[in-house]
Formats: sequence, structure tokens, C-alpha cells
Amino acid sequence: MYYIDIITLFPDTVGDVLSESILGRAQERDYLRIEAHQLRDYTVNKQKQVDDYPYGGGHGAVLQADPLYRCWEYLCRRGAGKPRTICLTPCGKTFTQADAKRLAWEEERLILVCGHYEGIDQRFIDECVDEEISIGDFVLTGGEIAAMAVADAVSRLVPGVLSDPACFENESHWDGLLEYPQYSRPEVWHGRAVPQELLTGDHAKVERWRRKQSLLRTRQRRPDLYEKLDLSSKEDQKLLAELERELSRPVLPRPVECRPAGEGDLDAMEAILTQAKARLLPIGQWSVDYPAREDFIADMARGECYVLTCGGQVGGFFTLSARPEAGYAAITDGKWSSDEPYAVIHRCAVAENWQGSGLAGEMAAAWEELARAQGLGWLRIDTHKKNKAMLGLLRKCGFQYRGNVLVEAQPPRDPRRVAYEKKLKGVGQR
Repeated sequence: MYYIDIITLFPDTVGDVLSESILGRAQERDYLRIEAHQLRDYTVNKQKQVDDYPYGGGHGAVLQADPLYRCWEYLCRRGAGKPRTICLTPCGKTFTQADAKRLAWEEERLILVCGHYEGIDQRFIDECVDEEISIGDFVLTGGEIAAMAVADAVSRLVPGVLSDPACFENESHWDGLLEYPQYSRPEVWHGRAVPQELLTGDHAKVERWRRKQSLLRTRQRRPDLYEKLDLSSKEDQKLLAELERELSRPVLPRPVECRPAGEGDLDAMEAILTQAKARLLPIGQWSVDYPAREDFIADMARGECYVLTCGGQVGGFFTLSARPEAGYAAITDGKWSSDEPYAVIHRCAVAENWQGSGLAGEMAAAWEELARAQGLGWLRIDTHKKNKAMLGLLRKCGFQYRGNVLVEAQPPRDPRRVAYEKKLKGVGQR
């Protein structure tokens, strides 16, 4: 069993916090024992006084050496071996995960001394304390919060406290990296989707994504840690090259919002449409006359046209309809997965200046959220086989190829399309 004793003026508060949740269960199972000791119980002063004015003058009071020593001596006597004694003070060495590992794995007993008022009589520190620790470059009213932080960080590394070493080996600071972002249900929240890599079920892809995100976070938030990393492996070099490409892309101004389009958006939509046609005319997906302003107006009248705004500016548009698509019934070289009602996406594009920024992914998340809001469990879409950007987005967002369809199209538009669909989890299940 691992023992932590805390010398404090507020044992009830400290003890209550460290007896809850994981640490509480670990103590019940005898992996760990944490006790907080009232310093006032070890003074010979009838008034239970443990502090006095500082020599040399000054504001406040100083914790006296004698009551601290009496408590410390009692704790040392009651167990086998000399415990490592740590004083929590802003003057100490900054506590790190490496210190937590060292204390958890190289020691069996700790005494944590909480300073208070103006500090602790230096003579006690010189005689009894093995090291002084700070939890950061700031000052608290007492050492209790710092002691609880150290006790928690050390305790969770004690064998048996957590169910598996992986519980702490994948976290921030374990190997010099900050932890990757975490996500939980629902899959889409406030228009923000869980990264598709986490939904694939492919453990290798998930681990690769997590490593990449850890590298990115560490680079952006803790360059001091990033500089110390060994990133010479081939896999890390590939990840770094990907990050360089991604970091060179434009950054979306927030908030990114999806809303029904209105007539006041038409000019901005037409500007984006002109940009998109420059890419899609050569492959025959769109034409000079399609789509046109009139198509958007008709979509708006049916309540099917939406825009995405970035920082208040229109950055993309799409049409989402719950009306069955006539051409989809004649699918060839495959079939749809279900006859259940679905939403179909048409006429979507992203402004040229936001391409590569992630706005297309935000758009795909909006498709799902709108379909879910209408109780529709499937999304369907068709695109030209040469529209590489859309094909890449659909695959990234979990859409599955289902076959080929023909759409109504006048020359020079090519009517041939590849069809994709996606099942929305938890919607329309029987």
C-alpha cells in the first residue's frame, strides 16, 4: 500500500476531496491510504496557536517550526522507513509529470506539508524537508490546493489505482506530448461533427489521427516541449509533412453557422457559384446555365436552400431536400441499402478562399444535423466521377458508394453520376 500524509490546517476539506471517485475506491481496496492531519493537534500552546510574527518584521505570520516538527516526527515513527517529505511552496521546483512518476514508483510514503500565511519557519524546512515543490508561477493563500494536486497526480500512477497503465500512458505529458482532443456522443453537436477518423472503427487510423493531433497541440501550445521531441521516425515525418500542408491552409473565422438562405444571400451565392463553375464546367457536372439564380430562389421557396457563414460572411451553400429523387430509382451497378426515407443533397459549393479550411467538412456535418432534425436516417448524394474534391469529402465523411445514376441534364452537361449514401446512426432504426 502507498501512504500519503498531509500536514494542514484544513484536514476535513483536503480529506474529503481526496476520498472521492477513483482515489476513494483505491483507498477502499487498500492500494492507497491518504490522511490529512490537523497541525493544531501538535502544538503545546493552549490556544492551539501554530503561527507567530516573523522576525525582522513584516505583514502576516509564519507557521512555527515546533508544531510542524511534532507532527512530522509522529508520522515518521508510525510507519516503516523514512517517508519522503515535500513542502508545497511557490519557491519550489515546478512539479511535472516526471516528478509524479518518480514519487509514485520510487517512494512508498510521502509527507506533504502545506504552507500557510507568510510561509514556514525555514529551520523546519532545513531539518525535515527533502524537497520543495511548486505547482506553478503563482501564489495561493495556502498549500492545500497544491498538496491535493500533487497527491492526485502521484496517486493515479500507483499500481492498481487505475485499471490499466494505458489510462495514464496516453495522456498529456507522459511522453512529452500533450493529449489529443477527446469526443463523445452525439456525433454532431451544434453543427460540429466528430472527426471521421474516430468513426471508422479502424484502430490504426484512430491511433494515427491521435498522434497527429498530439503533435499539433504540442507544437501550438507548448513549443518548449515540442522542441525536445524525437520526431525522426518515418511515420512522424509523414505526419509532420501533413501538418505543414494543413497549417498552410486558411483558418476559418468563427463562428461557422448554417442557416436557411434568403434573398439577401443571392449575390454572395452567385459569386461562389461562378468560382465553382470554373472547376465543374470542364468535367461536365455543371453548365453555364445550371445552376442559376432561379434554381436557388426555387430552393428557398421550398425551404431547402442553406448557407454556411464564416464570421458572418457567406462561405458556402447547399440544397437539402426530403423529396424523393426520381433518377435514384433507376440505380445501376449496385443498389441503395434501404427503402427508408432519405435526404438528398444538391447544388453545394464552398467559396474558393475557404477551400482546404475545413468548411466543406462543416457543411457535411450540417447535412447530417438537418436530416436528423427532420427524422431522416439516410443521406444520399450524386456527383460526377471526375469531381475529385467531392469524392474525397464523401469518403472522408463516411459515405459509401452505391452505384451509378443518370440525372436530368441538357448538353453540354454529362448526366452520368456516381451515387453515395450514408446511414445516420440512431435515426430511423427499427
